[in-house]
Amino acid sequence: MGTSSWHVLRGEDPAFALPEAAGQCGWVSQLRPLIVEMTEPGDVVLDPFAGWGTTLVACAVESRTGIGLEVSPERAEQARRRLEAYPGQTMLCADARKPPLPEESVDFVLGDLPYFGTNLDTHSGVDGQLYALRDYEDYLSALDEVFASITRIMRPGARAVLAVQNRRLGGRFVPLAWDAARVLGRHLTLGDERIHCYDRPTSDEGPMLTNRSHEYLLVAEKQPAHQ
Repeated sequence: MGTSSWHVLRGEDPAFALPEAAGQCGWVSQLRPLIVEMTEPGDVVLDPFAGWGTTLVACAVESRTGIGLEVSPERAEQARRRLEAYPGQTMLCADARKPPLPEESVDFVLGDLPYFGTNLDTHSGVDGQLYALRDYEDYLSALDEVFASITRIMRPGARAVLAVQNRRLGGRFVPLAWDAARVLGRHLTLGDERIHCYDRPTSDEGPMLTNRSHEYLLVAEKQPAHQ
């Protein structure tokens, strides 16, 4: 991907396609260039919203040590089964607001935010399930907790790349990407934005209710303590 501010994604590499998660997770093919660009072999990469474990598959392919957090026990177990083919990756059933990792132990954070206003897990009883939050301010407050916790476990100089879309819900424009960036900027230094464009039609159907064919990648960095 290099330093281009935008990139058109053509589809997943068939070797890593996961039909049962179509439309609900990212692609290994879009994550690998980011991992190569922003980390070194052996680095520890954290996905705080690991879902189906796609980031960890990309880490395995690129010889990085991936750790995924997933608050849903069922989804975490599904990801673990997928990752059996990729030794060395760790999937934890854990709340991203309370990551069970030592401070300053992570070299890179890479993930897709659980978007506000989808039809996923709307009635979840799992504490920490951001998809279930129906109040926007509650959702942003939860993101604030997540970003504070992630910052503590990032080493100084580590970067984070988080994917998010603006939304249109019930005819109302919700500036989710911009609000998420504002909250992220309370904890890390915002450094860039990238845009991933999908070569596919937009749709208000399906669990993600995705009415955009692009998403923002928010790039931020943890500054050393003396700065």
